[in-house]
Amino acid sequence: MKKCKACGTYTLKDVCPSCGGQAISPHPPKFSPLDPYGKYRRMLKRESMGDEA
Repeated sequence: MKKCKACGTYTLKDVCPSCGGQAISPHPPKFSPLDPYGKYRRMLKRESMGDEA
């Protein structure tokens, strides 16, 4: 099952039948304790929170 990024319609196809937008998986990525990109995600989060404070 996929969800259209543009209109939010659920479909089984890669392209939304309603608007023609890209359909992606609505599920979050799998959790892994050996996350190779976790360091970069945390750095980005710290930088963005520092800008708001």
